[in-house]
Amino acid sequence: MQFKDVVGQQEVKNKMRDMVNTGRVPHAMMLLGPEGGGNLPLALALAQYMQCENRQDDDSCGTCPSCLKNQKFIHPDVHFTFPVVPKKSGDPPVSSDYIADWRSALAQNPYMNANDWLQGIGAENRQGNITVKECHEIIKGMSLKTYESTSKIQIIWLAEYLKEAGNTLLKIIEEPPADTFFILIVENIEMVLNTIISRTQLIKANAIEDDDVRLALLKRFEMDEGAARRIARIADGNFNAAQNIAGGQESDNDKLLHKWLVCCFNLKLKPSAGNGQNLVDWIEEFAKTGRENQKIFLKYALFFLRECALLSFTGHSEKLEGEELKFATGLSSKLEGEQFEKISVIINRLYYYIERNANPKILFMSNSFKIASVFKNEPVEIE
Repeated sequence: MQFKDVVGQQEVKNKMRDMVNTGRVPHAMMLLGPEGGGNLPLALALAQYMQCENRQDDDSCGTCPSCLKNQKFIHPDVHFTFPVVPKKSGDPPVSSDYIADWRSALAQNPYMNANDWLQGIGAENRQGNITVKECHEIIKGMSLKTYESTSKIQIIWLAEYLKEAGNTLLKIIEEPPADTFFILIVENIEMVLNTIISRTQLIKANAIEDDDVRLALLKRFEMDEGAARRIARIADGNFNAAQNIAGGQESDNDKLLHKWLVCCFNLKLKPSAGNGQNLVDWIEEFAKTGRENQKIFLKYALFFLRECALLSFTGHSEKLEGEELKFATGLSSKLEGEQFEKISVIINRLYYYIERNANPKILFMSNSFKIASVFKNEPVEIE
C-alpha cells in the first residue's frame, strides 16, 4: 500500500516519510489511533516505503519488485502478527495458520476492525488472542537474516491482544537485531503492558477528518455529494464504518430511529396495549434488516444521540440539518444530557451483542423498556 492510498492522516504520513528520509526510524513504534482511523493502512504504507527500491520523497514507487510484493502482502521481510483463535481445540494458535485469510482480508478491507477479522475466520463467539507461542515465532523470525531487503519489519496488529504474553517480547523489542523494526498497532493503549509502551516510540493518529472521508467515499463509491457528506459525518472519522454505511441501507435510518424512540417515549407516557403493539411491529420489521444493517443503524443512533447531547448543552449542532435537526431539537428540549448518555450506553451494549449474533428481537424489546425508563428518569440496570 502506498501513502496516497491511505485516507487522510496527512500529518502522520509526513512524520513517517520524514523519519525514513532522515534515517531516524525508531526500532520500535507504537501506532496509536481509533478504530477505522487507518492505523493498519499507515503501517502497510510505511513498510512499503521503507523497503521501496526507488523511493520518492513523498511515496514508494509502487512498481519495483519490493513494492509489488508488499502490495500483495507477500514480502518475505515483512512479518504479520494478529489476533487468532485455535483451529483445533487445545492448540495454541499462531498467525501463520491464517496467513492466506489475512492477505485476502487486507486486500478486501485494510480498515477492518477486530470483529470483522475474527468473524471472517470463523471465530464466532470465541475471543481472539496473540499467544506466547506466537511471541516465540516473532523472536525466531526477527532473529533470522533478511531474504531480500536491507531490513526486517514486524507488524503486530492490535497489540493489546498480547496481554501478559507481551512480556516474552520485551528483550527483542528493546534490543532488536540490526535493521529490524517493530510496528505495534494499538487502539486501546490502556490494555497494553506499560513495559511494552516504555520500549516503543508513540506515533498518534487521530480520527479521519470528515472531509477526507467524504472525498474517499466519492472516489470509491458511486454516490452523490450529499450522500457522501452525510455518511462522513455519521461515521465520525471511522472509514470502516463509512464503507459499511455506504454499502448498506443507511438512507432511512433517521426515520427508523425516530419511530423507535417515539415508541419508547410512548411507553414512558402510558404503557398501553397500543403503544406496546407499535413497538412489537417496529421490532418485527427491524429484525428483518439483517445484522450488518442493524449495526449501521446503531452507529447512526449513537451519532444522533451525540448531536442531541450537544444541542442540549450548547443549543446548536454542526452536523444535523432538516428533519433530523428538528427532531433532535425537540428531543433535547425534553431530555437532559445525562439521559442521552445513559441511552448511548444502552445502545453501545446493543451493538456489542448484535455484533455477536444475539437475537435482535429479544435485545430490542428488553432495551426499549430500559430506554423508556431513562425517559422517566428511573434507575436503569445496564449489564
